Amino acid sequence: MRLLPVLLLLAICAGYALWKGGKPERAAAIVLLLMAVSDPFVHALTPPTYIKLDPGHFIIDLAGWSALFVIAIRARTLWPLWVTSLQTISLISHVTRLMDYTLLPTAYAIMQVSSSYLLLVVLTVGTYNHQARLHMNLTDQPWRN
Repeated sequence: MRLLPVLLLLAICAGYALWKGGKPERAAAIVLLLMAVSDPFVHALTPPTYIKLDPGHFIIDLAGWSALFVIAIRARTLWPLWVTSLQTISLISHVTRLMDYTLLPTAYAIMQVSSSYLLLVVLTVGTYNHQARLHMNLTDQPWRN
């Protein structure tokens, strides 16, 4: 099953962010976990498809992008901007599919899913950097005023 390694990676990265991260890291981890948890419920209403626009994943990706965008605007660190940019790739895949029905289903699937792996890496690095700043006795203000 291909889904198991992805869910395991998500659990490890999000768990690390929830355990050791600051407020932005925890907020982003919660968003990513909510996106993953909502996936089966959306598929109960709309089966996944790559031949045409997948409305279920579009809604999940749009909601996730919106939440990550708010985190990126408010956070004092740069990594949330990278995460939001990576989520934008997934969102653009849906727009591309809507505009171009000749897009190969495989290309749509790759565009939709591939950035999520790097997104988890960036979250993990952001959490590690948060811990490094704390160990150097630096203040790590989570949010902008």
